[in-house]
Amino acid sequence: MIDLLGFSLCLFSFNCFALAKFNHFKGVFKKRPTEPQCKKLLLAAWISILLSLVLFVATQGGYGALLFCGFMSLSVLIIMIFYNFLISYVKILSIINIAIIALTGLFVGLN
Repeated sequence: MIDLLGFSLCLFSFNCFALAKFNHFKGVFKKRPTEPQCKKLLLAAWISILLSLVLFVATQGGYGALLFCGFMSLSVLIIMIFYNFLISYVKILSIINIAIIALTGLFVGLN
């Protein structure tokens, strides 16, 4: 479950990084992002990626850093495919990803 939470946080962070860019945001939402929106997206992305790194290293030690690099690569690949070929499904991906983060975070927190 920790791995799924960390991977979802990585995916969320790279999705936020992509949405902070003008072209990607306009492709998904059909309008320009405002400056505060871009800053909030970048802040959410950095917090999410750092939380993912801390989660992996705290739970799995040195192997966690290697796992983090692998999950980052996989997240970037998935985001790249969605933004290049499946732009209409980015909103659905985001909603599913946020739901997974919430559910796995709740599950990990209760255990």
